[in-house]
Amino acid sequence: MGVPLTVGVEVAGYGLGVLDAGVAGIAGLAGRLEAAGVSYWVIGAERGEGNDVTVEGLDPSLLATIAARHTSRLGLVVAAAAHRDHPYNLARRLVSVDHAAHGRVGWLALDFDHSIALNASTDTWTGADLDVTHTEDAIVAVRALWRTWPLDSVVGDLDAGVFSDVSRIRRADVHNAYDIAGPLNVPGSVQGDLPVWRQAEFAGDGAASAADHLIVEDGDPIPAAGDVVVRLRSADAIDAALERIVAHPKVSGVLLRLAPLDLDHVVHEVLPAARSRDLLADHATGTLRERLGLPVPVAPDLTRNPTAFEAVPNPGGRL
Repeated sequence: MGVPLTVGVEVAGYGLGVLDAGVAGIAGLAGRLEAAGVSYWVIGAERGEGNDVTVEGLDPSLLATIAARHTSRLGLVVAAAAHRDHPYNLARRLVSVDHAAHGRVGWLALDFDHSIALNASTDTWTGADLDVTHTEDAIVAVRALWRTWPLDSVVGDLDAGVFSDVSRIRRADVHNAYDIAGPLNVPGSVQGDLPVWRQAEFAGDGAASAADHLIVEDGDPIPAAGDVVVRLRSADAIDAALERIVAHPKVSGVLLRLAPLDLDHVVHEVLPAARSRDLLADHATGTLRERLGLPVPVAPDLTRNPTAFEAVPNPGGRL
């Protein structure tokens, strides 16, 4: 047997009926997943797939913010595309949710968001086609922005009257499909960077370096590069699939796409049985990166980028 698998869960239609789409319903679903030892909840993955479920729905970052307030261990992976959202807006929104969750948020980077398309078939900001290269450019931009204002530069020195060491705040200087100077106006994550997921079948050659996890559909070939998570789209025979998947050296986790009616059976019976056979990992504390055993990527390295406030001694850093 290989290393025990992390387990993510997607629930079709968010798992929320019309009557459950309030705070209590969202908190209740997140609490059930946390109590079952699920590593992370992927919110809104279906928005990247053309189907009836994605016609409308709550924004995944909103659900994640509510879930963060009512859980303490569950990872929260927000599905979002650089479609109508500029990478700057994505970077700011995702890291803001991560602050609310104390380092438990990740990003599933979609190529296209059918729920917010509004007949826009290209990038609203640049006019670029919504393809693999465009998404990888967006990931590079977002990750650079997350590093422009390191969290540990916020010193909060009341005696000296200094809020942040602005000498450590650097420009993003992104020049690909986007031209972004930066910096972000929100400090970075306690995780260093939020973990990023990509769908392997839609990813290009740069996907392994642009994302922390590649999602592979069960039965598809496993890529030679990258950290792989296998998605199971049926609640049938999960036990047998886990036994098979855990033996693969390139696979670190599974992602279960569940119908709401299957959720109770899986979290109360299937997952406990799999955990008793040591098929599933059990890292109950720490940031999402720590729970998944993911090191912070080396790139992008902003140390040679100009500081954002180099012309002024300490603007904005004074309390």
